[in-house]
Amino acid sequence: RAAGSGGTSPEDVEEASSGVTLRSSSSAGSLATSAPPQRLFTTGGGAHKFAPLFRDALDIELAPVKELTAVVDGLLFLATMRRSLPASLVYNVGEDGLSKQAPWPEQLFPFILVNIGSGVSILRVNSAEEGDYVRVGGTACGGGTFLGLARALTSARTFAEALRLAEGGDASHCDLLVRDIYGEEGSASLGLPGALTAANFGKLCDFDLDSGGCEASELSQPACSEEDIARALLQMVTQQAVLLSIAFARHEGCMDRVFFAGGFIEEANHLARATIAANFLSLGGRAYFLQHCDFLGALGSLRCCIGQAG
Repeated sequence: RAAGSGGTSPEDVEEASSGVTLRSSSSAGSLATSAPPQRLFTTGGGAHKFAPLFRDALDIELAPVKELTAVVDGLLFLATMRRSLPASLVYNVGEDGLSKQAPWPEQLFPFILVNIGSGVSILRVNSAEEGDYVRVGGTACGGGTFLGLARALTSARTFAEALRLAEGGDASHCDLLVRDIYGEEGSASLGLPGALTAANFGKLCDFDLDSGGCEASELSQPACSEEDIARALLQMVTQQAVLLSIAFARHEGCMDRVFFAGGFIEEANHLARATIAANFLSLGGRAYFLQHCDFLGALGSLRCCIGQAG
């Protein structure tokens, strides 16, 4: 479920297997060879990659659920049950960066669902009918990009460590902004915000990298720290997702109905959510987030399990 956590290892599977609960069979009997194997509805790459391991070690058959279908079904399940769920489940992020409870959109369909995991998939969900969605676009620049480059360019080795570095960084020390090219007056004459990113990591073009660090070549330009690099990486990933989703939302006429989900924007990554929300607000849109949104795939798998059992 985690986007930037470095993937799943056999050790993770061994640990997770002790917590398996979602089975289509209600019996809790022993795994005797005479009994039919129990089934576990699950999604993601591990549903295929680790199927032989579960079959041989635990006598459990993994029933793969299409990943994007599971995410969509998980969100639709929450939308269907919204009157019985806590009102705080859905929220926006204000200009102050704080989460604020928000009602579900009065008109839900169609809406855009942006799933940010290792990469990014952008879906248009047309109705509550089964399978009535289409993947309209996406990008390979996602959570995996953030963690991979953070590991290569900073001392961070885990997703949590990369986020902690980003907390103390300033992306403007790495990114080339419109005001860096045109100045404040020139930016205003173009009708562009001076703080708009012109080139991700563009300022590194002027750094003396041969010295073994990101030292500025001009006294007026601050040096670039690993915290700044982590923050610029986070901003690069979120900006790509926002720009793409804004374009698709504008084309579909649902700028006020864009939901973000996936492991990359899990509860700990408030910086990404704040950046996404701020970019959306500046472009006239509205981004929605859900608590525990990285579990939508699990919820959709459960829904599929219940549907087949019923």
